[in-house]
Amino acid sequence: MVEATIESQRRVLMMAQTTNNESNEMTALADLAHLLLKNNELEEAKLLLDQSLELARGMKDDIGLIVAHWGLADAAHLEKDEDEEVLHLSQVVAMHMMMGEPMPKDIKERLKEITG
Repeated sequence: MVEATIESQRRVLMMAQTTNNESNEMTALADLAHLLLKNNELEEAKLLLDQSLELARGMKDDIGLIVAHWGLADAAHLEKDEDEEVLHLSQVVAMHMMMGEPMPKDIKERLKEITG
């Protein structure tokens, strides 16, 4: 089931890339990356999240930045790389603050877990 969903999302990404729509491509990259994280395919997921992050930066898309940084934090968590996880979680926190949005409970709990 997961493999079929991943393949379906790969097709969505290919379509987004052929239309040169950066917003759709950024979203498709992040969506595919999150599916790959769930399937423990960390290296490919990180590459896709990095690409999504670069597109979000170029478009100045705050939500895209949050999604990519949160995904990279998840990847770091799975790899037990606390420094990298904190780096990306701090970016998620900063973006929420800049947007005037409350910090998600999940982020608070993860930061508390890491920092004790």
